[in-house]
Amino acid sequence: MRESEPKHPTPHGETPYSPTSLLRALTANPYDVDPLRKDEHPAGEAAPPDNRITRSITLLIAVVLGFAVAVAVIDLRREAAAEDSPRALLEQEVLQTREEADELEARQEDLEGQVAEAQGAVLEGSDTEASERLGDFEAAGAAVALTGPGTVLVLDDSAPLPASPGVEEGTVNRVTDGDLQIAVNGLWAAGAEAIAVNGQRLSSTSAIRTAGSAVLVDFRPLSPPYRITALGDPEQLHAAVDDGETGAYLEEISTRFGVRTSWEDGEELTVPARSPGSLREATVPEDESTAPAEDDPSSAATDAAEPSGSEEETP
Repeated sequence: MRESEPKHPTPHGETPYSPTSLLRALTANPYDVDPLRKDEHPAGEAAPPDNRITRSITLLIAVVLGFAVAVAVIDLRREAAAEDSPRALLEQEVLQTREEADELEARQEDLEGQVAEAQGAVLEGSDTEASERLGDFEAAGAAVALTGPGTVLVLDDSAPLPASPGVEEGTVNRVTDGDLQIAVNGLWAAGAEAIAVNGQRLSSTSAIRTAGSAVLVDFRPLSPPYRITALGDPEQLHAAVDDGETGAYLEEISTRFGVRTSWEDGEELTVPARSPGSLREATVPEDESTAPAEDDPSSAATDAAEPSGSEEETP
């Protein structure tokens, strides 16, 4: 007696559960396909045997793949740290640019000193009081360095706040350009004679701005901590700032956002000179009462009456 055949044989004499026969049976009549069950067809759930040889082969393949990944990572790091890598070239270019900027600043200071000496010599020879007036104007315009007692207000970013679950580092609250503006204006209102931020002298035309995450003072980027040096009576500056709106604002950003603030007093603090601006030429306008009118007919008649040359006498 022959073995029992499937109740619903597939066309073309193929095995009942081969992929091709299943597709054709589904296309012809989906209801004629017998469901695949594990207990009836264990070959459909066939898996590689689990023995010592297969485990050894799997372990060997994993070791080879791990070694290949490690070699690839080392090669990538070696290329990134090479001298001709884009990062190294960019860092070298930044360092060279900084050196050139320092050399130009030194040359500028030298030339400014030569100009000041020549200007002083000219003024002393022409007018004795002109040199003193110029010195007063330069002091008012922050063109000369000043030294004296004062205080330093330090503003620094907050410490990393507690990190949230799944985050390695917490948020850091940065000191903004608005914070520096309020602190500087508070020191001016308290009676400061001169102010500098991280060595950058401030004047009536100075600007404190931000670009991205950097704070700019006169278009020069600064990094925290920000040391605001103010010349004047330290006790008076402290009291005026703490009792005013600036003190309330600094206390709020310190308690609410963790921005760190501190005071440092000194008897010999120095604020550097600010680069002088471009010189402009001015002239005194003529007095309208003495200047001849352009449409005055009398002046034109006078000019016409004047002889242009000598005439020969006639006998």
